[in-house]
Amino acid sequence: MTRIPARSTLSAFGCAALLALSPLAQAQHAHGAHEHGVAHLSVASDGGELVIELTTPLDNLVGFEHAPRTAVQRKAMAAAEQRLRDGGALFAPSTAAGCALREVSVESPWPQGGEQADGHKHDHKHDHKHDHDHGDDGHADLVASYRFECSAPAALERIDTALFDAFPRLRELRAAHASGRGQGSAVLKPGAAALKL
Repeated sequence: MTRIPARSTLSAFGCAALLALSPLAQAQHAHGAHEHGVAHLSVASDGGELVIELTTPLDNLVGFEHAPRTAVQRKAMAAAEQRLRDGGALFAPSTAAGCALREVSVESPWPQGGEQADGHKHDHKHDHKHDHDHGDDGHADLVASYRFECSAPAALERIDTALFDAFPRLRELRAAHASGRGQGSAVLKPGAAALKL
């Protein structure tokens, strides 16, 4: 797991808020479990804190879901992780809310382009055949979390995302959100990538 900055976990509120959203997010995910081209976004805000969590099949990011096997695949994985770490470029909360990115967490089955989270390297050669996908039914997902602090949270009315520009294989983002104003859901697509809160 890669975390930026050195802070080890999201705040207690952030975790609790995302857990509160999980039934809605799980329901959305269950209807089309692990669909290529589709990702899930959970957004929670309370007071001055805004937490965003993205869950996506690796295929949406790099075009494959197995451990990187070639230098090109390792480079693609590293580039995707680097883009995901730039939460300020991927998510733009309402300018008037004065939100600043404080923490990013990227959880990948093969962080740094080849090692699984347990440290087992998967770029070795085999004479026998078996799959290294390490996901449900041969699928692998990545989860990225972002924590923002907002100086004027009452002005937080929307979040624009550049995920479709950063990852062209992504065609639909199923979003769930909760805040002091209530909760809801939306489907974002290229050209309509603003989540209204």
